Amino acid sequence: MFHPVNNVRASSMSVEIPQTYLDRFENIVNVVEAGADATGNVPIDDVLSQNVGNDTLFVFPEGRYLMNQQLRETGFENLGFYGPNATVTHGTIDAIEDKIVTAGEFSGPSRFFRLGVIYAPGRDLLFEGLTFDFTAPQSGIRAIEAYVTDGLEVRDITITGQHDTGTFGPALFSVTAANGTGIIERFKAPDGAAYTEDTIGDIDLGPTGMLIDPYSAGTLRIVDCELGRFPDNGLYVSGANGTVHVEGGTYKNSSISSVRLKGYGSSVRGTTVVIDEFVQGISQRGIRLDDGSNLRIEDTTVSITGPIEDAIRVLNDVETAAIRDCDIVLNDDGGCARGIQITPDAGRVEILDSTIEIEGSNFAVYVQGRNVTEDSTVLMKNISITGPAPGETAREALRIERANGRFENLAIDQPGEDYRRCAEILADDNLFVGGTYKSTHHPFINKGNRTRFDDITAQSYSGRQAIKLYSEGTDVVIMDSVLYGGYTDKGAEGFVVDNTEMPPA
Repeated sequence: MFHPVNNVRASSMSVEIPQTYLDRFENIVNVVEAGADATGNVPIDDVLSQNVGNDTLFVFPEGRYLMNQQLRETGFENLGFYGPNATVTHGTIDAIEDKIVTAGEFSGPSRFFRLGVIYAPGRDLLFEGLTFDFTAPQSGIRAIEAYVTDGLEVRDITITGQHDTGTFGPALFSVTAANGTGIIERFKAPDGAAYTEDTIGDIDLGPTGMLIDPYSAGTLRIVDCELGRFPDNGLYVSGANGTVHVEGGTYKNSSISSVRLKGYGSSVRGTTVVIDEFVQGISQRGIRLDDGSNLRIEDTTVSITGPIEDAIRVLNDVETAAIRDCDIVLNDDGGCARGIQITPDAGRVEILDSTIEIEGSNFAVYVQGRNVTEDSTVLMKNISITGPAPGETAREALRIERANGRFENLAIDQPGEDYRRCAEILADDNLFVGGTYKSTHHPFINKGNRTRFDDITAQSYSGRQAIKLYSEGTDVVIMDSVLYGGYTDKGAEGFVVDNTEMPPA
């Protein structure tokens, strides 16, 4: 739906507009010159609704702007909002029902800007520079919801204050065409949101920080964004139809996951994920890979304090994934998260050139599987696992319940007390090539068939044997290795050891 445009050219004295934007848009509407109040006392809704249309850029001079209902525009071509020194706020919200504000100065759907819908998306949207103020009690609605076929540009949007109304989170984005592209750059909501039970709202659990619509089909880059604690997810890519690249940025303390990824070729690169606020009774994870293929986490740091679930979890619907050049820090010796968990039916996963530091009693890497010949391979290569984690509840740093794994050049050093071990092998046809393994208890416990150790070095800090072989694991082969203290055999049939040194423990 289009409206007549009041074509008010913005004055360069009131706000500096990049020349590229002046060239791009036919209609430049300075909202103050068009009649908007910049003190935050009078709503600007009529000014926006009367001037919105194709080829139009709204310019917000420095000031404070009050909105008491959403601006909804669909099917547009080339629409923009620009206000690098402007702050937007909403009127009072006293009651919400089914995400609709039913009492207060604000009324209707709990959004500021709804630009495009799934059945009538826009094309070429610019949204840049605005600050949304949620510092007042009982404030916070969706700042921007955008559906575009192509040409989504969102930059330098800041949400200040905690979103504490229990309704839509601050952002939803969708690029609906498979060949469409978009960029979300420096969207920041560091103060997060309240759980719904502590608000007047009714959204399940609480808001999501940034939601990528399940029908988004294009390629979307999310660059240098910042999200604090949100009750649902921080960044939630809710559909696997498109591709989302998370580049840089900081994501902290959200429930379910701080970053939740789906898609084909989607990635997280150069990102920092922190969980240092543990919420009792609520699932929390750093990064969760949900669905898709060729998913990647690269050059990323995940730092966890407290007994949450996982720093990184790879779920069953992931066909292939790679975790490379990452640093995982698992703090809190009183209660510690797992590092990486791979669920039983996930496809091939590669973990490469990364470090895990673990202080508490848990698994640094937990490889789940069915222990059948069809299990997809997990490859771990050039991984360092260190830290003083004890073995009081989870004895081993690496727990393997999946067949067909390959573990190359691992350096696992676990000097913690209470029977701490390097690895327990509970599945068949796993291969260890190279690497050094040191732990308080036996570095290796093997119950898998056809496990092979080739060119490894293993040593117990407490003088025990390097490997303990149980009768459940047959046809184990050890070649060209150094086993301090040798091994202990509890009845493993078909066991072969060749060209292996066994110095005193």
